Amino acid sequence: MNRRNLLLAALTGAAGISSSPARAQAVPVKMGFRLDWRPGAQHAPFYLGKARGYYATEGIDLIIISGSGSADAVKQLGARAIDLALVDALVLVQAAEQEVPVRSIGAYYQRTPVVLMSPRAKPVTDVKQLLQGVRLGVKKGSATYQGLLALLAANGITPEQVTLADIGFGVQPMLLGQVDAMMGFAMNEPLEAEDAGMSVAQMPASEKGVHAYGLTLASNNTVLAAHADAVAGFLRATRRAVRETIAEPDKAVRALAAAVPEIGVVRETKVLAATVPYWAAAEGATEPCGQTESGWGQTIATAKALGLVDTPPKASTVYVTGLAT
Repeated sequence: MNRRNLLLAALTGAAGISSSPARAQAVPVKMGFRLDWRPGAQHAPFYLGKARGYYATEGIDLIIISGSGSADAVKQLGARAIDLALVDALVLVQAAEQEVPVRSIGAYYQRTPVVLMSPRAKPVTDVKQLLQGVRLGVKKGSATYQGLLALLAANGITPEQVTLADIGFGVQPMLLGQVDAMMGFAMNEPLEAEDAGMSVAQMPASEKGVHAYGLTLASNNTVLAAHADAVAGFLRATRRAVRETIAEPDKAVRALAAAVPEIGVVRETKVLAATVPYWAAAEGATEPCGQTESGWGQTIATAKALGLVDTPPKASTVYVTGLAT
């Protein structure tokens, strides 16, 4: 056994997870997988992987379920109502502090997709500009608000120093000039504004000092112990599907449209193009959905800085590694 395999074996043993490859079974393991929100091109790999039989090859009958936010997904994972889910990394850190029995098996977004967007005709390109009377639209019930707080903290600014306007959901306030800029997700609000005829500039929080994973693939600890091979197979199939979605975006969108006919193919093609950069392996990761101790350390530190947790959990209670090798 070479050094790499010895390390993987040690990591796997420490996490209580088997790294042996899953095999297609006569009776596939049925696994419920909850999305973070309604299906869209950001979820295309799961639909492409299912259409091409990658999950079935791993012995998994994958049931994809529409989502309603990370908080709901964590609750369902904790109660074992579902087996797998897409969960925001910061929400997962909070769950670990509260001893909810869930852990990440892979970082789906290698960095946060939260961006500050502004009209390209009058762009906000530096965080310090927010101290100059910029009216910033926020949605306090959204994860983008947490992203703003992280962005401000990383740049030594307090919320009280910024002119904030609670605008609810949608980009209309910026289109009408009621705010000068607003927070959003790279694959959502900027596209809405562009579709409405406004060219926008984006300032990604990840490029301005916010170091945290975005969405993660999470599972319940009992599921991880009882169905380790199936969970590993899910991760393998997903990684393969992400790689092929990047290589064949049109086919991935078609697979999504075949399963979710109500989506708009033209718009979702744009959504997919905006999503792809967030799958790119971060430093220390070598493939899609990779995760590292340092990456989780930064994410946990961000959660602490935002006041989302009082006692930062150990990284080992938030994620597992050694799967899908």
